[in-house]
Amino acid sequence: SKVAPENTLPAFASAVKVGADLVELDYHHSADGVPVVFHDRDLDKRTNAVALWGGEKIPLASKTLAELRTLDAGSWFIPQFAGPRLATLDEALDTIQKSSVTLIERKSGDAKNCIDLLLKKGLTGNTVVQAFDWEFLADCRRLSSSLMLGALGEKELTEERLDQIVATGASVVGWNSEHLTKEGIDAIHRRKLKAWSWTVDDPKRATELIEFGID
Repeated sequence: SKVAPENTLPAFASAVKVGADLVELDYHHSADGVPVVFHDRDLDKRTNAVALWGGEKIPLASKTLAELRTLDAGSWFIPQFAGPRLATLDEALDTIQKSSVTLIERKSGDAKNCIDLLLKKGLTGNTVVQAFDWEFLADCRRLSSSLMLGALGEKELTEERLDQIVATGASVVGWNSEHLTKEGIDAIHRRKLKAWSWTVDDPKRATELIEFGID
């Protein structure tokens, strides 16, 4: 996302090119139920939706895939990137899975839609699906026994919340780095789960988390 507009195929291709082990993306469902790669609920900041359609706070979920395809998802980044369209999750997987692994963050949409796509593409054993919605993760586990799931969260990481994560079938705890302590990481590991964190932009904090035993 530093060299190309985030959540677009050019960004994913650049990540694959430099050898990233995981490439993270976000998706919402369009009005006609297609998983579309985009971070925000609204289209205003990272497309030309307002200029094209008028108004503000235009929900991605209010537009069909055909309508979303008319948007420019690149020129907000720099003018030279004018042109990239919003990608479907299907297209993003084709780009990333050539030589990397997709870390899929579900922002909205039902579990069956996501799992059906991964099953069709034979990717349930080679992708990771994460979400803040732990009921969604439990639904994913009921539909696929092999998919790696990550439970996202923030604020205090309590024993009760960790027990809830275990019950979903997730094997990764992805916690806000600001609220992650050595004691929290130890508690995660006692449950045989992986400890991941977001978002770590400070090298000193990254080193500290590594010393704490983060995975």
